[in-house]
Amino acid sequence: MAPPKFKDLGKKADDTIVDDEKCASKCEIKTKAKGLNLTSTFTGNTNDSESGKAFVRGTLEAKAKYMDSDVSVKLTDDGKATIKVENSTAVKNLKLTTEYTVGETPKLSGEYKHDMAFLTGAYDVGKNTLDVSASCASNGVSAGVSQKIPLGGGKKAGVPDFRVMYATKALELTAFCNSGGKDAGVKAMNQVSDKMAVAVTVAQAKTDKGADLSIAVGTAYALDSDTDLSATVSNKGNIHACCESKLNDTLKIKASGMINTRNAADFKAHKWGLHMLYSL
Repeated sequence: MAPPKFKDLGKKADDTIVDDEKCASKCEIKTKAKGLNLTSTFTGNTNDSESGKAFVRGTLEAKAKYMDSDVSVKLTDDGKATIKVENSTAVKNLKLTTEYTVGETPKLSGEYKHDMAFLTGAYDVGKNTLDVSASCASNGVSAGVSQKIPLGGGKKAGVPDFRVMYATKALELTAFCNSGGKDAGVKAMNQVSDKMAVAVTVAQAKTDKGADLSIAVGTAYALDSDTDLSATVSNKGNIHACCESKLNDTLKIKASGMINTRNAADFKAHKWGLHMLYSL
């Protein structure tokens, strides 16, 4: 069994912690017809401009199997069209991906899985940059490194990112260091029972104003086979909560919210979201 890829080191702790990104309003409608999978997505948010008016963004994505490849076409409401082709059969354990957005330069990426290592690479033709990562595992310990390499132009590569994770069936401990220590910390997740998990993250980032310490403690609880509850508190004064429920075979709903206790009187300081997934 291959080790986790670099970006998945510490993923269980990240999944347990509820953050602002999960407080979004979204409606997804999925349909299937003759080998074609269609997904319509409508996302609502609050504009960051002074007007503060709400807006809705929409995308339509179609996926199908063509020969030995997975092909998808995504259309957005701002007129962008993206074509993605994935192939996992040309070479054993190797996944190749080509992505092209009309009017932009293509992106090429690949993933190679081995029992002892997981390698990834992505090349952005327009930016002429190469993102590479590697992770390996032995006796419950996984370690990984990620590096962005500029090609040409005389630019030098920055300091790579590092992660180390120790995992058992119920426990996951992760330490990370990004950009030479500009962002570093630890994550921990403990599966207390079959229904409950607890996670904590402690991170420190270097800013122009000095060190910025972030601490978050979260828990996730499976109320039953169809309903999950989660909550997170942080030293920034934010309280997050989320409830995800499968109402029937076709409809899932996720309600989430964030309360800023340091600015409780300002309604705009709080965030709310409702995510509906309807499968036909």
